[in-house]
Amino acid sequence: MTKENIQITRYETVDDDLNSIICLHKLISKDSNLNEHLIYFDTNFKFYFRNVICNISTDYIYIIKIDNVLNGFIHFKIFENTIFLNNICLSKFCQGKGIGTFFLYNSIKLTFNENLINFELDVFVSNIKALKWYKKLGLRTVKKTIWMKISKKNHQLDFENSDDIYFSKDSNGFDSIFYKTNKIATIINNKTIIIHNLNYIDKIPSQLYILITNQDVTQLSKTHYKCSELETSTRMVGSLKEVLHNLNKLNA
Repeated sequence: MTKENIQITRYETVDDDLNSIICLHKLISKDSNLNEHLIYFDTNFKFYFRNVICNISTDYIYIIKIDNVLNGFIHFKIFENTIFLNNICLSKFCQGKGIGTFFLYNSIKLTFNENLINFELDVFVSNIKALKWYKKLGLRTVKKTIWMKISKKNHQLDFENSDDIYFSKDSNGFDSIFYKTNKIATIINNKTIIIHNLNYIDKIPSQLYILITNQDVTQLSKTHYKCSELETSTRMVGSLKEVLHNLNKLNA
């Protein structure tokens, strides 16, 4: 394989490659306990991602094609002076060949401007290879978030009925649970509920769903709920110029 066979382009217009990009999203959590529980697995995700593609001022999506076949994507979000690596995923064909390093380096170069100083990302602790790679790039961990599965100790307990609780779609089209006007949870494929506000957990139906959260469950574990750890996500940060420098060294 030569670099002449590789094309890296910004993805700004929805075309036939969209289905392949959606499928690649599902590989991101394939080796974690969150597999099938994240928004990538919801039937609405494809429609949501169409809108993300249109946010060209803040969302930079790149695809890599080898011999005209799509083999990966990168999604950056721009926040003030920071490039946030929202997602990167390559097909199995590309993994372990240095293509990811080449892809990330060139995608950052296409995005780079002098106002961008920092580089950040989140990665699952269970993804040992990725963690090792990001450390080589000069990134360091600044915080960790634990994803927990929640269940009731007494299965006979039911949720509290409330006229203030209702089910509706959020602004991105995902099935959600609201308390008054505040969104408190997202429903994934009528299977999983991701709880965003644990203050209202007693008002959320649990018997028919898998309940998960990345919120602090310290107080919750003292009640009639039991919590078990599913996955840990770590936030890593570093200097953008250092990341570029290290990527360039690895590409050499």
